[in-house]
Amino acid sequence: MQIPSIGALRVPSVGAIWRTFAERPPLVMSAVVLGWSIKYVVSLALVHNTGAELYGVLVAALSTGAAVANLALLRSPRTQVATTAAVLVLWAVVAVGGIGGTIAHAVGPVPGHGPVDLRPRPIAAPLVFTVLGSVGALALVLGQRAQIRRVPEPAKE
Repeated sequence: MQIPSIGALRVPSVGAIWRTFAERPPLVMSAVVLGWSIKYVVSLALVHNTGAELYGVLVAALSTGAAVANLALLRSPRTQVATTAAVLVLWAVVAVGGIGGTIAHAVGPVPGHGPVDLRPRPIAAPLVFTVLGSVGALALVLGQRAQIRRVPEPAKE
């Protein structure tokens, strides 16, 4: 049995990785959205843990799942219309969740709606999910359009 030499491993160069991301902005956008979504799942899970605050964690988790689905769809060699539509609906839910969170932050806690946390609520903070939902959906649409354009048409006889 022969051990392969270092040259045979074919590790991609930094330039090749950079070209891959430069050629695929939707992929980069989706990776950034995934990173921010994971950040919000972790940070919100630590502080939003009573009553209706759990909806913020849920929206962050949905955003993370949608970002993972984005990356999977953009890396797939085939265009999957039904799955793309489902992920776009999920992004719409995330975006609307950001608007709903902003309204909930503005209104404040409602009596009789479970335990109440009296910390101040930054009113515009949940709009980050509206931005994540919009950017995620845009990345998916742009990536799918580019993928459709790359597919060669069958030869006409």
